[in-house]
Amino acid sequence: MTHTGSTRRGRWIGVLTGCAVLIAAAGPAAAVRTAQPSGADTSGHDAPAASGLVPAQFTNSKCTPAERRRTLAAEQRRVLTFFKDFLVLRNEADVARLAEPRDGVQFFVLSHAYNSIRGMGLSIINGGEVSGPGKPAMLLYRPSRGAADVTDPDGPDFPYTLAGWGYAGLYAPGQPPSFAGDPGLRCLTKQDWLVHERSVHPSDTWQNIPVPPEEQWHGQALGAVPPTPDECDTPCVGVGHPRLWDLHLFIGNSGVPAVSMLNPGKPIPGFDPGVGVGFFYPQRYPSTGAVPPAAGHGHSGHH
Repeated sequence: MTHTGSTRRGRWIGVLTGCAVLIAAAGPAAAVRTAQPSGADTSGHDAPAASGLVPAQFTNSKCTPAERRRTLAAEQRRVLTFFKDFLVLRNEADVARLAEPRDGVQFFVLSHAYNSIRGMGLSIINGGEVSGPGKPAMLLYRPSRGAADVTDPDGPDFPYTLAGWGYAGLYAPGQPPSFAGDPGLRCLTKQDWLVHERSVHPSDTWQNIPVPPEEQWHGQALGAVPPTPDECDTPCVGVGHPRLWDLHLFIGNSGVPAVSMLNPGKPIPGFDPGVGVGFFYPQRYPSTGAVPPAAGHGHSGHH
């Protein structure tokens, strides 16, 4: 790990301030994804309910399990082909190359500086003009296995290896983004989407302080206004963002990515994402009145 102190911190503060504008501008059709490391589940299905990683069932989908695997495999091929030159980030020159505009995408926002989120990794957000199937809103990278402190916001932990990707959109209860006509993402269901709580990324640690809105059941409120410092239980001056829909895909060795809140393979180290608060699955889907499966609210492990 290397340090450049206040110079690097000042640079990330400027970049991350822009992050709030980028996230707030994301429409419901925008998306964020993640890929998975060696040894991850390659079935194309979510992890068992007991793991707490993902919902246990799929509903409102016309796809068979075989179709789901086939379409997700197509999505993984598409993403890994597009990012073939960025599967490993070896130094800051590689980070700078990733930030250059290319076919409408431009990954230049380090949403938590050089922090890694446990179970998700280092998140780098697409601030370009295009975000959608095959061109994620977010890339997730696993830090070096030999890193001494993956929660130092100023110190990069090269080499970073692509672990996943993700999509995101502004939150609306029961109405996550849909890619019904896309060959890679058409078999996704409502239950695949999780919620990233409205939060502040504090300027001292660049980690995550969730600030839930007032509501009767978890996921009822829009949470469309970013939190202000006076709403926090602890000091939280930094970059705020509204409640967001979030979708994570982790690279599968068999060619089929796993859809999961956290990587289902070898754990990715980092700061606590606050599963069940910072990241959670809604308690209800108001358009159908259905109550979702019980999984998705326990297991620590990212954004």
